[in-house]
Amino acid sequence: MTDETCSKCGEPAVIHREYEGRALCKEHFSIDINKKIKKTIREGNLVESGDTIAVGLSGGKDSAVMLEQLVEIFGERPDIEIIGVSVHEGIDPYRDESISAAEELCDELGVELKLGKYDDYYDLKMDDVADAGAKGNCTYCGIMRRDLLNKLCREVDADKMAIGHNLDDEAQAIMMNHIKGDMKRMARIGPKKDPSDHEKFTQRIKPLRDVREKEVALYSRIHDLGVIDRCPHVQEGSMRPMVKSFLNKLESEMPGVKNQIVSHGREISDMVEDEIDYKSDENQIQECEKCGEPCSSDICRKCQLLDEIKIAADKSEDHNFSVEE
Repeated sequence: MTDETCSKCGEPAVIHREYEGRALCKEHFSIDINKKIKKTIREGNLVESGDTIAVGLSGGKDSAVMLEQLVEIFGERPDIEIIGVSVHEGIDPYRDESISAAEELCDELGVELKLGKYDDYYDLKMDDVADAGAKGNCTYCGIMRRDLLNKLCREVDADKMAIGHNLDDEAQAIMMNHIKGDMKRMARIGPKKDPSDHEKFTQRIKPLRDVREKEVALYSRIHDLGVIDRCPHVQEGSMRPMVKSFLNKLESEMPGVKNQIVSHGREISDMVEDEIDYKSDENQIQECEKCGEPCSSDICRKCQLLDEIKIAADKSEDHNFSVEE
């Protein structure tokens, strides 16, 4: 909250945007968020007549705001169908609370919800995997979640999958791709950029990509949407939390720098995309020999990680047995 008054109507303001130099009341802030999302959808041509949109719901603030906005914008259109898809990674009780929030929101908005569990699809839970593998927890979880979300989208015959990436997420991704020198991922930055053309891939769209994380959080608090989720298995030593902290500090000294990073990242993405040959053998999409999911190698990354987890678990069991002996 702020002691200022709205730059549009003079009512008490709920936010002061330093990067714009203006303050907004609850009503005008909400209207502005809706306009931003509509503009992103319109300029990126994210939604088309006849689309079935699967909304990736975690129960957190970003996905809750995204679903509420998509229903407000498209809910009355008979040619657009909106379905929620959620993943339960097996993180208790953290995920139980957020999935319940997603279910309640879908009931309130009249949206069907499709739920998939790691336990059902992969015969494991993240609570069992956490800290057991050689890689970070978010690496294992993120790859399996993306795989399962894609499966769920096919199961509901979705044309697009809306994910709740906000402007901060985009800025972080751009910085991380620069640091890693990952040009292929840089080419995918954008509201609707999915160069992997395969019938088993559901195209992803990012309606919130021009809305700041703090503003998504404020909107969710004002309208009582979602929970503020904090996964207990997040490892602070991974790159994304460090990049996030760096960008937040930079933004505090240079208001608007996140917008600039995203804007420049979009320009670089367009240039890089023109230079990448997606039809080359190196970038050719095929199907995993083990699970049949689309990937760029003989065995998909998810299956590779599941094998690593199994090997680590087997070694742990052998070690425990030998100690008891």
